[in-house]
Amino acid sequence: MNIKLIITVLAAALTLALILALIWWVAIPIKARPGAVDASVSFANAAGEDAPQFSEAYFAHDGHSLHYVTAGEGEVVLFVHGFPSYWFAFTRQMQALKKDYRVVAIDGLGAGMSDAPGDVEAYRLEAMAAHVNALIEHIGVDSVHLVGHDWGAAFVLGFAQRYPRRVRTVTGISAPPQSVMLELIEKNEEQRENFAYIERVKKANSILLLALGVGRRIYSGAYGPLVADGKLSEEEGELFRRATGSPKRVNAHINWYRANVPAFDEITDGDFWPSRKARVSAPALFIWGLEDPIVTAAAVEEIQAIADNLELLSLPDVGHWPQIDEAETVTAAIRERLSSQY
Repeated sequence: MNIKLIITVLAAALTLALILALIWWVAIPIKARPGAVDASVSFANAAGEDAPQFSEAYFAHDGHSLHYVTAGEGEVVLFVHGFPSYWFAFTRQMQALKKDYRVVAIDGLGAGMSDAPGDVEAYRLEAMAAHVNALIEHIGVDSVHLVGHDWGAAFVLGFAQRYPRRVRTVTGISAPPQSVMLELIEKNEEQRENFAYIERVKKANSILLLALGVGRRIYSGAYGPLVADGKLSEEEGELFRRATGSPKRVNAHINWYRANVPAFDEITDGDFWPSRKARVSAPALFIWGLEDPIVTAAAVEEIQAIADNLELLSLPDVGHWPQIDEAETVTAAIRERLSSQY
């Protein structure tokens, strides 16, 4: 018996088995699991005061389910996280506001415990806005206050442009609306360089992200430094690690970029959402850290140009996570904007 031949055959068989296993793994859809307990909700309830408590639920629209967390009563403040993150990114603001408002935070499609469909079209801002609009109706209110960070800021500012009657106030943190983002990419070389990472991440796939150890990279790049600086506890850091560490979910979450940011040299009027000239008419607040490379002076000027009633808050020595780095200051600014809507 030829030992070398046997070893070669076994190695080929193992390689084929591994390839088939990876194909099978990639093909399995990620679905929300109503009834599953979110450890972050349990942590938030243990860390906060007894009442009102956070609860979680799911809302399906057009075949996809969003996981959301809520507490309190009154006017609704709806929070939308960015990439790569999940609802817990706003837990400090939610803890502070839940006595006076009904706070609601979603896991965006692809993130947290929501559905993560493979169809890129499901992540188009128009489709996600329709889902959130239906969620607002499901909650039983006509209008809400919106707060978003990073991609969540791009979304809520765009939602305010698309559905102005649904929005009492809107607060964007650390990113402009998608329409402004594309405008900056078109005409501002510095901003184009700042957004160059988008073209790189769009080329990823689940297998590549698995091989690269994407969960470790996300933690060391985003949440580990916040833990090291004492802005997040180790327990909170571990919650973020678990929630953002799945290569398949990260790849699904990247669809926010794939669906809504075309190749930089191929941008057309039809790519702007909701349109190139859309304005924000609701009372608005924009918050950013002066150490954040994503938000430049040009970006702030463009946001000012498309908003009718905008307040600005810049934070020295703060990077991309103002709602965590300077939680009390950010919460106070949001509360003031909420109360000054009239």
